[in-house]
Amino acid sequence: MLIQSGILVFAILLAVFAAKFLVAGAISIAREFDIPQFIIGAFIIGFGTSLPEFAVNLEAALQGNTELAIANILGSNLFNTCIVLGIVGLSGILVVNDDARIKDVPFHMIAALMIAVCGNQFYLDHINYHQLMLSHGIIFLSFFSIYIYYTLLEVKQGATHKKPLHARHDIAINQRTLPNSFSSIAKVVAGLIGLVIGGELIVSSAEHIAITLGLSNRLIGLLIVGPGTSMPELIASLIALKQRNTALVLGNVMGSNLFNIFFTLGITATILPIPFDFSLNQAVLLNFISAVLLAVTFWFVSRKNMSKSTAVLLLMIYGVYIFVSII
Repeated sequence: MLIQSGILVFAILLAVFAAKFLVAGAISIAREFDIPQFIIGAFIIGFGTSLPEFAVNLEAALQGNTELAIANILGSNLFNTCIVLGIVGLSGILVVNDDARIKDVPFHMIAALMIAVCGNQFYLDHINYHQLMLSHGIIFLSFFSIYIYYTLLEVKQGATHKKPLHARHDIAINQRTLPNSFSSIAKVVAGLIGLVIGGELIVSSAEHIAITLGLSNRLIGLLIVGPGTSMPELIASLIALKQRNTALVLGNVMGSNLFNIFFTLGITATILPIPFDFSLNQAVLLNFISAVLLAVTFWFVSRKNMSKSTAVLLLMIYGVYIFVSII
């Protein structure tokens, strides 16, 4: 128990330093190649820091531990949305740009709804089982392809709602000396490797501690493995906040959540059907409520930054999630 606790502390420190390299390298690449910071956040940081979730789910599927796989994704996404955005949102400077309003928030809400619909055949189709199957996995992967396609198309065509971010980025480039390309790429690679290793150590040590305490796989996934694999997202977002690059934060969270559902769950479901426990519907419902809250706030509240009241509501949703998961 003591050894595993030490490994957990080491893993968190490793993730902290890896996140510093990753964020620094991502910002440098964005400045050098004129790539919007939001896109860097969505692809390099958002997807890169989701590799621990992908590795955990892939291993769980191969071992037949599908209960851990679905709980891991739900726990990770709720942590990303409620804790990461909630904490950063309390600062009052979390930028909400048109990228999020037009594409990412709708995709995020659709992803949350798809888990609820695809995992509840018992209620919706009146059949005697409820699970994510191969057909669902193909649908998830199709949505992931659409998301990637539209993101790349917007960047290539210079979409109107991306121009303000480009303009601010151009100013940053003109005011600072551009870094070395090899150094920037090396930082990103080193950061991703460190985050993956750190995330895996966080999961393994936390799971060992949880098993020692006699917790179930579902509870391990919801409360330990999910949040544990999301620590890189939290760390990367806090470092981006400290550097006042909050355009990265929203791309980080949205990109990570969409990667978790559309890609990670999609791949997992194609390998092995994922049984959907009734008790997981509590987490599914809260995940959808948090997605709707973001959509309503971003669509109907005219703000450039997330309000502190929205951040408080997200943190309250996570408090309810912890309560119902334990009960």
